[in-house]
Amino acid sequence: MTRALATPRPTFARRLSLWLMTAAMVLIIGLKSHGGPLPGVPWHYLGWPLVGASLALAWWRDGRGRGHGRLDEDAGRAVGTGTDMAGTDTVAPPDAESWAKTTVLLTWLIGVLYFTRIDGDTSDAHVLELILTLGVGILLLSALAARYWLKDKLDYSWVRGRWSLKMWLWFPLGFLLAYTFLYFYFHHWTPTLHHSWPLPLEGPRGGALWRLFWGCNFVGVWDELAFINFVFVLLARHFRFGEANLAQAFFFTSFLHEMAFVGWGPAVIFSFALVQGLTPDDRFHSFLHDRQPLVSRLRLASLGSLIWNAPA
Repeated sequence: MTRALATPRPTFARRLSLWLMTAAMVLIIGLKSHGGPLPGVPWHYLGWPLVGASLALAWWRDGRGRGHGRLDEDAGRAVGTGTDMAGTDTVAPPDAESWAKTTVLLTWLIGVLYFTRIDGDTSDAHVLELILTLGVGILLLSALAARYWLKDKLDYSWVRGRWSLKMWLWFPLGFLLAYTFLYFYFHHWTPTLHHSWPLPLEGPRGGALWRLFWGCNFVGVWDELAFINFVFVLLARHFRFGEANLAQAFFFTSFLHEMAFVGWGPAVIFSFALVQGLTPDDRFHSFLHDRQPLVSRLRLASLGSLIWNAPA
């Protein structure tokens, strides 16, 4: 007998809450260091009210829900746990209050990122700051909150089951595609992009380059764990796969745009983020979900050489 999560049927209020929070992520983090709509008015002035509206809407509509079963308002029926005619053990989506709590975790993510200096500085102090804020503040605390507050733990597993032929083919193909995209991105589409990762102009640069290499690998693994294994997994419990995947792509892109990937970066990163859910093959999606951090390490492993050889 197999187990499957019942298809989420979010209400209009819940969907509005999601997209208010997503828009806030774009305004507060994605445009954090960019000029605001008016002189002296940064984008986050518009973003924080959206966070408040999303939280208020979620807790007003969903925060009063109790119990593990919930009334599916779209279908007009109670959703519980049982067995369907095909012999599949169906598991009900999280209760209504779980979405309200999820918006709190998303707000925590946005808040931590807002107070974190997100750039390509490779100094020891900045690396330590990123480890504490991104590693401990977001990954660890969010995992603990999901386990003990949401009562539904996050899955940070890297390996699950045997690899199919499609998975083995994707592994080298993903590396080649990533390297190709990065090459054109750095050398043709946005040739000044390497300025986002400053290196010493004089003297030996080997030490700084190695810190850049490991720092990019850390961030490359972190963004997969944060935006796929954290944000996307939480959203997929409350929304249909396509909508959850689209929302996480905005979260994913906003962070990397603020960090360094300007110019053509949003288009490249957004396309990459959407790859997380473009295939209907469940086994292939499971592969992308679990192995993508490793692909990111390979993707960013070439970043140092690209910056080193980038045009002045």
